[in-house]
Amino acid sequence: TLHRAIGQGPIAGILAGTLITILVQSSSTTTSLMVPLAGAGVFSLAQVYPFTLGANIGTCITALLAATAVSGAAAVPALEIAMVHFLFNVAGVIVIYGVPFLCRLPILGAETLANVATERKYLVFIYIITVFFLLPGLLLGITASGILGAG
Repeated sequence: TLHRAIGQGPIAGILAGTLITILVQSSSTTTSLMVPLAGAGVFSLAQVYPFTLGANIGTCITALLAATAVSGAAAVPALEIAMVHFLFNVAGVIVIYGVPFLCRLPILGAETLANVATERKYLVFIYIITVFFLLPGLLLGITASGILGAG
């Protein structure tokens, strides 16, 4: 069962998240399924976190499958991009779990943000507007203006 797989430690959680995401081909779906379970206390944040990392790895399979459908001259760059995506996510998990103090940082950040958001709901709206609209808009504006020069 899912509870048994996630409860057996980080590696089991990562593998469960990876496999379920490969099956549904959507890390958003996999992660969204865990939110109410964590909210209901079925799983702790420490249990869901490795599962979420696994979901991020599992979602790379969709890109790898799409890349294998490309033929001709574009096949190599397509596979390269898909492999970079996969290796970046795997390397992230290895670094986070390989450096002990890094492993706890995302959990502490999530707990802190959740506590603040619970007390001040309007900050959630400000966070969403800032992270998903203002910052990307600022970066697009800087890029379009050429302020940073050609890379």
